[in-house]
Amino acid sequence: MAQTPALESANPLDKSNIPSEARHQQIVGQTGEAITKESSILIAIDGTEAGDKAFNYLLKSKVLSTNAHVFIATVLPANVLSGPWVSGPLSIDAKRQNELLKALREQAIEKLNPYKDKLKDAGYETTIHVAHGDARQTLVRVAIYHKVDLVVAGKRGKKGIPGLTAGSTTSYLVNHAPSPVLVIK
Repeated sequence: MAQTPALESANPLDKSNIPSEARHQQIVGQTGEAITKESSILIAIDGTEAGDKAFNYLLKSKVLSTNAHVFIATVLPANVLSGPWVSGPLSIDAKRQNELLKALREQAIEKLNPYKDKLKDAGYETTIHVAHGDARQTLVRVAIYHKVDLVVAGKRGKKGIPGLTAGSTTSYLVNHAPSPVLVIK
């Protein structure tokens, strides 16, 4: 598992009060630069039913050609129990926070491995990409980083509010991703 440099943001505020470990991403597999497949697809997995529906649709649909590379991405928080408004018993030092963020990344990879295995069993090459930050902006940066041809996301994620047409992350992807976005409801 390679740990790679951070996905850079143009927003200087993105780097304030963020532990050093949160400035890294972890990629298990090839990056977009090394892909020799006809197409590449990014699927956003967040551990929700909507993410699973999107994954199952992708796996069973004709969206995937046999010559496609799939990037499975998830975004973790940049801070764990600390911030400018948290102090006292909930506050932790930077070293401990970095250890927790690294452990979170490792757990995320473990949870994404079954998705990767299902795609591998179906004959697809896959890469797991775990990053930290705001899910909306980070998924757009991941899509740009890997130069994907399509982004697939569930209609609603962790903060889904019934009645809304799409979650905030999905809406952001539709409006800002560099490639088409397929929203699965």
